[in-house]
This record gives sequence, structure tokens and C-alpha cells, in this order.
Amino acid sequence: MPEPSPIDSAVRDVVLRVLAEYEADVAEVRHEWGERAGMWFTEVEPRRPGAAPLSLSFDGQDLLNVNIGPTWFEVFPFGGDKESLAYLQGIIRAVMAGRVEESGSLSASFARVHTDNGTVNVGDVHAPWPWRWRQVREYQPYGDHR
Repeated sequence: MPEPSPIDSAVRDVVLRVLAEYEADVAEVRHEWGERAGMWFTEVEPRRPGAAPLSLSFDGQDLLNVNIGPTWFEVFPFGGDKESLAYLQGIIRAVMAGRVEESGSLSASFARVHTDNGTVNVGDVHAPWPWRWRQVREYQPYGDHR
């Protein structure tokens, strides 16, 4: 198994920095090598029922895979620069604060992530009807801020 790249470690560190804004022990964080995928994964499993699990993996080139609950999307281009990491931090902060709405099935979901800089629409192709007509799931925050 290779050592984590500087970007793999930076992704994990962003997660840990945002998590440090919360009470102790609101989530379990694992940084694991995925042999089949050939990538390092930062896995975040919240302890609060109804909060969204989070998985992040950098492909070693310029793409970050993100899973928020069942919603999967890619951030491209992604690098270890301040802009990429700040964008990621905004997404992580929104997920941990419970500012995610999700629609669709568990195998084809679409989400709105409400960051401090605006709403990010991510996930599978969605039907063309207005959001207010959809059946929407909302996630809980990981816990209380310190």
C-alpha cells in the first residue's frame, strides 16, 4: 500500500479541522487505503442518527470523489491549492451542519448542499420538475458547535 499523497492528507486534515468545531466524539473518521479503487479514502461516520455519512477520495491526478449519504459527485479539477481546499471545506462544513437536502432514490440521488458561499447542486441527473414538488430528505447536523 502506498503512503498517502500530500493531497490525500490535506483532504483528511480539512475534515478534521471542521470536525474540531463540534463537541467531542460526534463522528468516527477513518483514513484507509482502498485496494480495489487504488485510492486513499477519508470516511466520516456521524454518530447522530439522521446525519449524513461522508466519503472523500482523491484519484491521484485531479479529481475528488465525494459521497454524501447515497449522493455521489466529482469535484474537478481538484488539487492541493487553497482554492480547492476552501471549496471542499465549505462542502464539509455544510454536511456537518446538516445543510443538505436530497431527492431521488438511494441509487440515483440528487442533492443541494447549502454552503456559506451558495448552494451547490450535485448528484445524478434529476427530473426537470421544481424542487418544491419533490420528495426531499433532509439530514441532521453532526452535533452542536463548541
